[in-house]
Formats: sequence, C-alpha cells, structure tokens
Amino acid sequence: MENLINLLLFFGKLLLLMLLVGLPLLLIIIFVADKVYKKVGPRYEELREKRIRELEEEEKRSKDKKGKKKA
Repeated sequence: MENLINLLLFFGKLLLLMLLVGLPLLLIIIFVADKVYKKVGPRYEELREKRIRELEEEEKRSKDKKGKKKA
C-alpha cells in the first residue's frame, strides 16, 4: 500500500513538473510562430493573389483558344 502511495506521489510530481516546463515552452512557441506569421503573412497573401490571377488568365486564354478552334 505504501508503494502505491509513493508511486501516485511520483506521478503527481512528474505531472506537475511537466506542466511547469511544458506550458512556458508552449507559450514561447506560440508567440514566436505569431511573430513569424505576422512578418511572412502579407507576403504570402500577395504571392497567393498573384498566382490566382495568373491561373484565371491562363483559364481565359485556354477557353479562347478552344472557342477559336470550334469556329
């Protein structure tokens, strides 16, 4: 019975230690990721919109070519 209590105390301390170490690390990771996203986000959106416009133009050109072949 004493071994069981000691084992539960050990796991309780281990859980507490994991929380004390893990939560600050998690917060650091979140803040770093947020800062990186704020720097990279606008550039990514710009490139994404540019690529969407290019694809729309290609689609229009391919439709025009098909239309001319049928006529």
